[in-house]
Amino acid sequence: MDRKTLFTSIENGKFEQIYLFAGLEAHIRREAEKKLVDKLMPPGLDTLNMNVLSNPDVQQIKESCETMPFLAERRLVIVRELSLLGKAGNDNKKAEGKTEEKSSGREVDDLIAYLGKLPETTCLLIDGGEGIDKRKKLSKFLTGLEGFVEFLPLDDQELAKWIRQQVKRNGNTIRPETIERLVFLSGRDLTILGGEIGKLTALAGEGNEITIEHVDEIVVRTSEAQVFEMIDALLDGKTDVAMRMSNQLLQSGEGRIGILALITRQMRQMFYAAVMKQERKPSQEIAKALGVPSFIVGKILTRAGRYTTEKLGELLTMCVKADYDIKSGKVREESSYEQLLLSLTLASDRYKRK
Repeated sequence: MDRKTLFTSIENGKFEQIYLFAGLEAHIRREAEKKLVDKLMPPGLDTLNMNVLSNPDVQQIKESCETMPFLAERRLVIVRELSLLGKAGNDNKKAEGKTEEKSSGREVDDLIAYLGKLPETTCLLIDGGEGIDKRKKLSKFLTGLEGFVEFLPLDDQELAKWIRQQVKRNGNTIRPETIERLVFLSGRDLTILGGEIGKLTALAGEGNEITIEHVDEIVVRTSEAQVFEMIDALLDGKTDVAMRMSNQLLQSGEGRIGILALITRQMRQMFYAAVMKQERKPSQEIAKALGVPSFIVGKILTRAGRYTTEKLGELLTMCVKADYDIKSGKVREESSYEQLLLSLTLASDRYKRK
């Protein structure tokens, strides 16, 4: 089931007996759980008809599910951090021992057998967090049920729609270009975006439009956005501006190695974007290859268009070399980092297309 179908079915009072929620989009995953609680639990009786268990054993799950609801049609049992599901990307350690594996295997078989005869008065929600190990036997069983919902990150259109909905909820309006600026500066985390939208609506005032000026005035920049703007300053030859931005990043707790990695990543994006542009690749294909939102591609191509592909390659090589020199101990971190910023400023001026 996809998340849209999930919300629609809950709104219409159609519930599955067993749910498995998992996926990187934690904000909407939490919204789905809240929606389920609100619709399933009678007002004032949620504490009597709902259990929240953290990594319980099978017996605890059974006991909670077998408890009859009080003045309600159903009882809701929410299970979090269930170790039997495993975590995505984590391989089992062979050193854990065969006895423990056999014991775990028996628990899984016991739980699967029980879920097949779950009382009709119980709704069971298992929260798998950001990801589960789909190779696990229990995961395979649960992902095969109608109540499995994977909450994947929103694509560009979904994200823009979500932002418009949040803004409209507060009686404000926002233009597409302002949405792009907001996402560029704040990132795609819905929890963070929700907080920023709250600040923006307060600044704009009820019923008014949220503008790019509002966004630039109060939105907190992600490190990546700050580095993006710092590179703009470097490539424009504004050394003092770039250094001030660098100091702000360092004072906020960012390490030089981390900032250098972001600089290198963005230089690499410029280089590959320029190469693909020469090959007449469409913007959507470039965005997918670079792993960036489609509206960012225009910014990258505009910046990269000021240089030849050969010179972009040289700028990228400078970044890679600085990273290698620091990590190999050849040069002190502070001096290498600051020298790179200065070198990029000087080199960018030489390399610009005439």
